[in-house]
Amino acid sequence: MGNLSTKIIAVITASLIFISLYLIFGYARIEGTMLEVQKIFYYHVSAALTVFVAFGVNCVFSIKYLIQQKPNDDLLAVAAAELGLIFCTIALLSGPIWARYAWNTWWNWEARLTSTLVLWLMYIGYFILRSALEDDKRGRYSAVLGIIAYLDVPIVYYAVDIWQGGLHPDRGTKWSLETTMRHTWMIALIALILLFTLLLIVRYQMKKAQARYEIIQQKYLEEASG
Repeated sequence: MGNLSTKIIAVITASLIFISLYLIFGYARIEGTMLEVQKIFYYHVSAALTVFVAFGVNCVFSIKYLIQQKPNDDLLAVAAAELGLIFCTIALLSGPIWARYAWNTWWNWEARLTSTLVLWLMYIGYFILRSALEDDKRGRYSAVLGIIAYLDVPIVYYAVDIWQGGLHPDRGTKWSLETTMRHTWMIALIALILLFTLLLIVRYQMKKAQARYEIIQQKYLEEASG
């Protein structure tokens, strides 16, 4: 993707983030029970859904890498996993703040919380595996783990349906929000998905540049030693 396209995405992303902040604090109705604390919802839920997008990209390009063995697919899969892990961390950190006021506890082992933590740990394992393997095995084995780890995503999404009686609201609750709250959440969600897209492009380009540098460096060392 060209520099112009990247700049356009950056401008749109920045604009939507500022708009979402205005909507959160100046437009969306204050929820009657949790009051201002409820405003965490807009970025907490949006970050969680962006996690699904990021790990979905990782899964797709992991499969593509296993089939075609193209290094760029591995680089894109890794970049998506890095960003997915960051957004997953945001969701896990913002969740307890909300839970403290909604459920009077920072953490419990409710189904969605636990399955999200498992997802986070699996992708931590993904990077531990990559760091432990040699170059010729790294892409292949981590791609397999990335595909396996993604199987936890539908479990996280449907956790409140699979295990009834959890504290999380039903999946469709966000679509039944009051109009100003629903519109604000949708803008925040689009802003975070675009932010992920922008960061993915930048991170992928950085990894490609680093890979080219390593190839040039390796050739130079071979010529110097020869």
